[in-house]
Amino acid sequence: MPLTLSHASLGLLLLLAVSAQAKESDYQQPVTVDSGSQQAELNENKATFLQDVVITQGSIIIHADKVVVLRHAKGDDEMIATGRPATFFQILDNGKPVNASASELRYQLKDRLVTLTGKAELKQNDNQVNGDVIRYDIQKQQMIAQSSGKGSRVKTIFLPQEIDEFNKAGKP
Repeated sequence: MPLTLSHASLGLLLLLAVSAQAKESDYQQPVTVDSGSQQAELNENKATFLQDVVITQGSIIIHADKVVVLRHAKGDDEMIATGRPATFFQILDNGKPVNASASELRYQLKDRLVTLTGKAELKQNDNQVNGDVIRYDIQKQQMIAQSSGKGSRVKTIFLPQEIDEFNKAGKP
């Protein structure tokens, strides 16, 4: 079962920290999956990649211990990357790198929703968002970061320069 360009566009989840656009040329590139082993369960429309999995597409690089690609009816496919942690890297059109990591990265294609679960972290330059769960709606460019409520909190760190740029951009 070949991966489509959408399966590796997990990187869009990183846009929550800023309003920059993902590098559009990435999505015109082929997806390459490199792993120690691969299993295909054709009756279940499922492919599993194991052992130091590396997915690349343009500037996108995803590292995981395991990646499961599920093909569901009516195009609601999903990709689940797990690791200690699973990581994502992409260079945006503005030239800034973005990094994300979590125990699990889940991308639901139909809903265009990316969910980071378990020690979720998203960074761009020195700006950072941490939480137990970070959800990013790609089409709406909306992000929700949540804590588990068990003494944990969502933490966001902005650099003073970034705050100044944000304030200037919001003024007429």
